[in-house]
Amino acid sequence: MFELTEGALVAASVDVVWADFTDATRLAEWFWPPRLEAETAVDARPLGAWRVHSAIAGITVEARILAIDSPHSLRLEWRWAGEDHATDAEIALEEAADATRVIVRHSGFVTAAERENHVEGWSDCLQRLVDRYAA
Repeated sequence: MFELTEGALVAASVDVVWADFTDATRLAEWFWPPRLEAETAVDARPLGAWRVHSAIAGITVEARILAIDSPHSLRLEWRWAGEDHATDAEIALEEAADATRVIVRHSGFVTAAERENHVEGWSDCLQRLVDRYAA
């Protein structure tokens, strides 16, 4: 199995960044590029749904919350719609001076190519979160 770790420093408080991951309206504003017109749903409790969908792109992440420790960590059973295989994505938030360090650990990829696709996806995603709070 393959795994990845991606990180970013976001110029916002832990509480604000936590809301960006756990409030459906806020998540839709940045998680995917605007052209994908993301629709999101978040039920921020253990075994709750965490979903990001793009009708335009025909893609959906249908995740289930495996663990939640507000406002520090969120662990998801990550599954793309139509696929049987699920992976494990953990998002950790750490205070860092006047910012928040976001660390994504995503594991359980079957192939190196699948891992690389997610490295690019998480890198792009986290850059949009950084840009959201750039001065």
